[in-house]
This record gives sequence, structure tokens and C-alpha cells, in this order.
Amino acid sequence: MGAYLSQPNTVKSSSDGGHPGLQYGFSAMQGWRVSMEDAHNCIPELDTETAMFSVYDGHGGEEVALYCAKYLPEIIKEQKAYKEGKLQKALEDAFLAVDSMLTTEEVIKELCQMAGRPLNDHDDDKEKVAEEDDVDNEETALLHEEATMTIEELLTRYGQNCAKNVNDSVLAGENGQCKKSEKAAQKEPTVNGEADPVVGSGDWESRNCRPGEEATAISCSSECAKADSHAGDGGSKEENNLTAEKSEVSRSGKAVSSTGEAGPSGSSPAGKPQRAAKSAFFEDSENESDEAEEEEDSEECSEEEEEEEYSSEDAENEDEDEDDSEDGEDEEEEEETMMPGMEGKEEPGSDSGTTAVVALIRGKQLIVANAGDSRCVVSEGGKAVDMSYDHKPEDELELARIKNAGGKVTMDGRVNGGLNLSRAIGDHFYKRNKNLPPEEQMISALPDIKVLTLNEEHNFMVIACDGIWNVMSSQEVVDFIHEKIGKKDENGELRTLSSIVEELLDQCLAPDTSGDGTGCDNMTCIIVRFDPRRKILPEGSKRKLEKSEPAVDENSSENSKKLKKEERWLAK
Repeated sequence: MGAYLSQPNTVKSSSDGGHPGLQYGFSAMQGWRVSMEDAHNCIPELDTETAMFSVYDGHGGEEVALYCAKYLPEIIKEQKAYKEGKLQKALEDAFLAVDSMLTTEEVIKELCQMAGRPLNDHDDDKEKVAEEDDVDNEETALLHEEATMTIEELLTRYGQNCAKNVNDSVLAGENGQCKKSEKAAQKEPTVNGEADPVVGSGDWESRNCRPGEEATAISCSSECAKADSHAGDGGSKEENNLTAEKSEVSRSGKAVSSTGEAGPSGSSPAGKPQRAAKSAFFEDSENESDEAEEEEDSEECSEEEEEEEYSSEDAENEDEDEDDSEDGEDEEEEEETMMPGMEGKEEPGSDSGTTAVVALIRGKQLIVANAGDSRCVVSEGGKAVDMSYDHKPEDELELARIKNAGGKVTMDGRVNGGLNLSRAIGDHFYKRNKNLPPEEQMISALPDIKVLTLNEEHNFMVIACDGIWNVMSSQEVVDFIHEKIGKKDENGELRTLSSIVEELLDQCLAPDTSGDGTGCDNMTCIIVRFDPRRKILPEGSKRKLEKSEPAVDENSSENSKKLKKEERWLAK
């Protein structure tokens, strides 16, 4: 529904224009919305033969709507089909062309400017994504390399680290202090010839180690387990079982050598994790009672810590197994339910877009292209004739395309819980299926095309965004305009088309925002009036009219003036 103002902004942007055979009037109003995201075109002379009228209803920002209003007219004229007189094909090609342009770096920068967003924000996003891609590529390469290694190579890579930690493990000394082996002591970093006070500290608590070998064995078990997980990707079933067994050995407190064999260990009560024997690492103490007491305290502390670490590690492994089994389903579900901005970045044209309804008038032909839920309606003697079709996700044709592209429609009629329309220019977040062409994506920019041959019964057409059509039906809008068009205002002057549109906007505006959002949207509407004296005749009819008898009494000066005026218009 969007955010609303405390009071509606009813200031209107209105104008009138055209020529004797084709007049137009438009008005646009922000209403209750916090910003205006609509745009439009009123071009009575796109070229010497063609007029163009259009409405763009932006969402997620006004930038895509503004871009279309600025560039789409020329893009239409540049199409090869347009130059060949194939207006339907030209409109289709132009919609897809402008949609594709929104993904280019140059256009994205212009969209940032239109959105009032600093360009460096976009550049920073690009650099951040590039850095993340580099990290992901390195990790992927490492995983691939390890997946193709043999068990022996993996154990050599990770097992040597474990063995080295065992050789360099601290030895329990008097008063529970850690004592290093000679080999480890030779490699001890020094500061000014002295052992580094932090690295060389004998306090086992400050180094998170415990008396005995088991501290080092368990500290490297995560590395061994990591090797097991990588090996499981590329090894045989027997190799994976062997690796799993060795991983369990490393978790139980046994040191694993580079050959994969377990080191010495002592016995422990049933149900307790295995721990290495302490007797080989303790020196004789002069006070046997003190030694026994310290050893008992150390054992209790070590057993408690090992139980916590072991149970925590088992729980993590169980969680990882569950996550792996559901990983595919979770990723697929997440992809379906993600909405623009949830990737951690926002980009104009990706998380923003616009509907587009474009009407071209050439001679007696009216060609209307529509993508989205804005609408064009023609009045035929007061009867509403829809010239466009609202594209809603729940419609059978639209729903089939969305599902085929890997999307879904939620119960409230939204694509993946986001957009409540199924065709639009922009919204490239929903157009990422690389196996499908642009027109078959979840959100498609391909317009529907309708053609109408105008005649004297077609007195006007209305083009408006859904802010109007959500409040009033096509026939209600036609009735509203039909009662006022060609009538005089309170000052006795003929009402302008824009004044009628302004009254229509006020009629559609909701009194407050307490409802379901109806009447709270941006509103833009264009009325195009076909001259009631205009005659839609076949090609060459002008010469026939000149040579044939007049259709009206020549003695009537008024009728004669009307006829001459009509002939001058046809000559144009």
C-alpha cells in the first residue's frame, strides 16, 4: 500500500493543447502518497503524421517512469518497424529496447541522478559486489581443489597441522603450569632475546590449553573435520566412511598423525570422551599429596570442558547435517520469496520500474500498447471501449508465465510476495532467469497491442494510471467525462479538458487513509478529444469530397464554413 502523508497533496499539474482535429488536456496529482512517481507524454505531433499520448505509473521510485517519458518517444521513432510504417511491431520493439537499456551502466547512472541518489553509492555497491565475488571465487577454487584430492593428500594437508600441534603441545609441569618440548621451545618467538611474554606465557589458562595432550588434539579437530567434509565431496563411500571414523577419533581426544593413525590415549569412564594419558607428561613431585590434589582438580576441569566442547561440537555437526539435507529446498524457497533490496543492495531499474500505456494516432488508426495496469479507454457514443488489458499476476496467462520462469503468486496476488502486477518496464530483480528471453520473464516488458479504426462515433479517449481505475470503472469514467465535455463552466466559457480531469482526480481522492488504499495513490489522467466534426474517410476521400456534391446545403453559410474547416483539417 505504501506510506501516506498526514494530509493529501492536492496541488495539480495541468495543461491543455493539440490542434483543431485533436485536443488534449491532462492533470496529475500526488495525493496521499509521500512522493509523486507518475510521468506522462502528450505529443500531438510525434512526426508529421503521428500523435503520441502515454502514462507511466512508477513504483519503487519515479526514475524509470521519468526515463521512459524522456526517451521512449524517440526510441519508438528509431525502430526500424516504425520507419516501415509497422507501428504495432515498433511499439513492441521499443518497450523491450528501453527495458534492456535500463541494465546498462550509463543508464543506471542517469537513473541514480533522476532518483536523487549519489552516483558514488552505486559505484560503492559495484565495488562491494566485486570484492564479495573475488572472495567467493577463491573459496570456490579451494573447495574444488580439495574435492579432487585423495584422502591421503587431505590427511597430509590437515593431519600434519594436527601432528605439529601435538609435537608442540604444552607439557604439564609443577603447579599446573605448561612446559614446552625442546623442539617447540627452539621455535619460540622472542622479543629482545627474551621469550615473548604473551606467546611464551606458561599460564595455560591464558592460552586456553589444558594440562596434557588432549587440549591440542581437540583444538585441531575442527581442522581435521574440515578435511573430512571436503573429502566427502569427491571421495568414494568407503573413503568417506574411513574419513568420518578418523574425524570421530580426532574429536574424542586422540592426536591424528600425518599418516592418519591415532596417537596414544588412555582409558576413561564409559560414556565419557576419550582423553590422552596424563602420566607420561607429568613430572614427579616431592609432595605426592599436592600432586594428587592438583591432578584431580585438573582432571575434573578438563573433563567438564571436554564434555562441553564435545557436546557442542556434536550439536554443531548435527545441525550442519540437517542444514545440508534441507539446503536445496531452503535456497529455492529463499529465492522465490526474496524481494528487491533483500540482497543487501538497491539499484534503480532493478528494485524500481513502471507501467506503460502508449497510444499512437496516425490517420484513422489508434494503436495502443500496454504493459501493466494503467489503462486506455475510448468513448464510442458514450460507451466505454477498453483499449488495453490490465496485467495482473493471478490471470491465467500471466500466472503460467510467472510459474514457468520459476516464480509464484501469493494469496494476495503478488509476484513472489512483491509486485502486484505482472508486466512492467524495469524491475529487473524479477528478470534473472538466464534460460528465458526477456518477454518470458516473471515480469515482462512485452506490451499487449490493440488497434481501433476511429470513426465519427469515437468522440474521446482516456488514458490514466490505476489510481483512477481502482476507484472508478471504465464506464463510470466515460460517463463522468461525457456529462461535462463540451459544456460551459459557471463563467459561461467552454470547459477545458484539463479542468474536467482535475475534477475527476478530486472525485477519486479518498477522504482519508483508513481504508484499503483505494483513492490514496498518485493520479495521472489524459483526455484526448477527437473533433466531433471530423470525418474518418478512406484514402483518397479528400479528392472524392471535392468532386462530389456537397453533403450539406451550400446555401447555409454555417454549414459551408464547417465543411471548409473540415477540408482544411484533412489537408493537414
